[in-house]
Amino acid sequence: MWHEIEDLQKKAELEFQLRSLEEKEKTLEERARLLEEKLAIKELEQKLRIKTESIEKLEFRISELEQRLGVSADVVAVPRMEPQTNTQHGENSYNLRKLFGE
Repeated sequence: MWHEIEDLQKKAELEFQLRSLEEKEKTLEERARLLEEKLAIKELEQKLRIKTESIEKLEFRISELEQRLGVSADVVAVPRMEPQTNTQHGENSYNLRKLFGE
């Protein structure tokens, strides 16, 4: 009889340890899942930061190029021409000035 009581106690203790380990396992799995999510978020934030910086650099580069083109377009695109007696050439000159904003 005493031996049966010891076996029951041993069984109860082992079942308790098993439940404790299962709970710990669930807790650790959940913690690992949360950490993986946090890591994925950090990686996405880093990618987002890199893309944002890349876009900002491209926008700045485009702005600079547009400014340079605007300055050089004004200088190059509007050459001063002497008045011509030829009507067709005069019309072309007028159309070129109109096209380039003079």
